This record gives sequence, C-alpha cells and structure tokens, in this order.
Amino acid sequence: GIDRAVSFARAGARSTRDSLRRAPLWAARAASLAALGTLLLAVAPRPARAQAPALAAIDAAYFHRDRPGELEKSLALIDAAPQGLPASEASAYAWRRCRSLIRRGEDRASKTDKLADYAAARADCERAVALSSGSADAHFWLGVALGRWGQAKGVFKALFLIKPIRREMAATLALDPGHGGAHRVLGEMLWQIPGFAGGDKTRALAEYETAVRLSPDHTTDYQPLAEAYLHFGRKADAIRTLKALEAVKTPDDPASYPGDLADGRKLLKTLEP
Repeated sequence: GIDRAVSFARAGARSTRDSLRRAPLWAARAASLAALGTLLLAVAPRPARAQAPALAAIDAAYFHRDRPGELEKSLALIDAAPQGLPASEASAYAWRRCRSLIRRGEDRASKTDKLADYAAARADCERAVALSSGSADAHFWLGVALGRWGQAKGVFKALFLIKPIRREMAATLALDPGHGGAHRVLGEMLWQIPGFAGGDKTRALAEYETAVRLSPDHTTDYQPLAEAYLHFGRKADAIRTLKALEAVKTPDDPASYPGDLADGRKLLKTLEP
C-alpha cells in the first residue's frame, strides 16, 4: 500500500540529528510530491516516529505560502485541530499557529494589523512553551514574535524586549545547538539595536556567519551576511556569499527562496563588473 518512499539520507542530511530536526520540512515536501497516497518517510540510520498527517498538511501549506490562500489554509488547518491533544502535540499546533501569524503580520500593510498578528503569535508561542518547554521551535518562534512586535513598535520603544528575546534564543540553542535561525535572530538584534543597549555590528557579523554555516539551505540568512560584509568593506566576501546563495539547490523554505534569490542577484549585480 506504499506509493512512494522518500529517503532523508539522500535529501542532504548531514547527520541523524539534522534529519530529525528537518523532518517536518521534508515530510511537507514529500506530502506535496505524493499528493494522494500513503507515504513511508524513512530517517537513516535509525527510524523516527512519523509526523502526524495533519501537521504535515499544515507544514505543506506553510512552505507554499507564496501561493494564494496557502497561509490562511495553514491557519484553518491548525484551528480545526481536535481538542484534548497530548501536551506535546498541542504545543506543535500552537507554535505553528504562531509561525503563520508572524508571516501574515509581515505582509500586513497596517501597523495596527501587524501588531495584532504579532501579539496573537506571541500568545500562541507562550502557550506552546508552557505545554512543552523542551520544544526548540516553540522557543524560537516566541523570540521571533517578540522581535517582530518590537520592530513594528520601533526600536526605542521595544528595548525592554532585548533580554526576553535573547532568553528565547538561548533556550532554542540549548535544545538544538545546530539551529541557525537562532543565530540569525541574535545577529539581527546586535545589528539593529543601538550600542548603548548592547548593539554590536562585529558580533552581529559573527552571528550571521554562524547562521549560514549551520543552515546553508536557509536562503534568508545570506542577504544580511552579505550586507554585513559590505558594511565592513569586505566586498569579496559579500560576492562569495551571494554566489553561495545562488548555488543552493534544496532551500529549507521554498516560499521565501524566489524572493531571497532575486534580492541576492540584485545586490550581486551592483558588486560585480
């Protein structure tokens, strides 16, 4: 009764830990490839428990949010989740709702609407952490929700959020030391906040470099790194970074990839003769 088998070992995994960390994304990709039918998702060298079909469908919609209606579909699927789920599964739904609300907020034209989505996202991720404090994703997206809310309010009105965001990124990295996204968030904070509040562009550059090294398929991380190199007069490194972006074959986030690639090529065109 199996229509398709997908081997994570052949999909670019660097280790068993990496396979397990990226399982939700690959499950979503496999689901979109198979469309209808039963899937066997195998993690090498040892098997892991299969992701709930509903979560795979949510992730499939989220990772195709560049298509009309898919982001709202992800939210609708989350809101249709049954009641009385085990805490860890309820947490998985909650942080996914947080994640989708953050993305919706990023696309809002109105500051009021942005703040409303970010506030709702924060509440969802706080609940996700309360349900399962061992979820790196719950801590990560809670930190992102706090950061986006702060950006919408304005840096000087949100300086009180610096410590909470750092705390969530520290919790993320304690649970998943290979989480490149947490290093990117730390880099964004160090780059954007003023020096008197702890901002430090040199340390930000180091965080951006770590983010790309740990998550080379996360294409959103390349542009900030290239721009940081340019800030420090390292044009050759900026060009190398943007060419590495062009070389990515299996982006972690297919929805953001086209825009990331277009932005990278636009910047690269201004740097090369």
